[in-house]
Amino acid sequence: MKKSSPVSEATKGKSTAPRTTTTRSRKRKHVELPQQQEQAAAAAPSPTQGRSFTFLLSEPDVLDCPICFDPLTIPVYQCENGHVACSTCCISLEEKCPSCCLPIGSIRVRVLEKVLESIKVQCSHAKYGCKVTLSYSDKCVHEFNCLFMPCHCPHADCDFVSSFYDLPLHFISEHGSSAAVRFSYDKPFAVTLQSEDDQAIVLQEETDDTLFVLHNFVFSLGNAVNVCCIQPDSLPKYRFEILGKSKGSSLEWKSFTMNIQSSSVDTTLSSRFLVIPSDYFADLETCIHM
Repeated sequence: MKKSSPVSEATKGKSTAPRTTTTRSRKRKHVELPQQQEQAAAAAPSPTQGRSFTFLLSEPDVLDCPICFDPLTIPVYQCENGHVACSTCCISLEEKCPSCCLPIGSIRVRVLEKVLESIKVQCSHAKYGCKVTLSYSDKCVHEFNCLFMPCHCPHADCDFVSSFYDLPLHFISEHGSSAAVRFSYDKPFAVTLQSEDDQAIVLQEETDDTLFVLHNFVFSLGNAVNVCCIQPDSLPKYRFEILGKSKGSSLEWKSFTMNIQSSSVDTTLSSRFLVIPSDYFADLETCIHM
């Protein structure tokens, strides 16, 4: 008769399962460097990314240079006390803050520059036809060269204002072709000027209807004359000639037109005027070249 071992008796009736060994895998902790964190933050979508909104700026002067009062343009600088100035003023002030006398011109105001780039505004000449939308910092430069800057009708007692594109049609339809001396480019035409009274004579070209004004100012030595074109300052100037004759002799004056937006000009004598002796006013010819 066989005897059972104590072990077999103790385990009798119990199911024995094979022993398994479990190994825990340790996860390595990922640590981001500061540079990686900055790159990840830049790549992550911002809550306002791709969105634009309209806001009301109660004090628009904060976007202007406190020294020259022109709109701030990039770059913008500040002194250590936080006083702001545009780059042009920094140069004119020899990089010395006018408020606290500390150096200014080396510390950029990056946040304000970003604001200037982000703010989009319409050109002030939008009502005259300009459809440009631009950053606030570019507004001043654009409007100085804008082709839709307001031009005033040269006819006496007319207060019509428009772009120079629309001005010729207004002048013809409202004042008639007889209100101006009609001429053609590169062809001499006669002009009668008064030697005793100031006057402004409107000229209009036959082909493109461009408007010019011939100003005549009386002073002690004779008359000061110039020819102006009513158009934006950024457009090219015209060349003109005036030929005067008196008692068998002749004199010729040559110059360039001025670009103006109003028929009234500064009467201070300067190189912009041609001085014509009174004796030569009896027979004058003018020729305007493109």
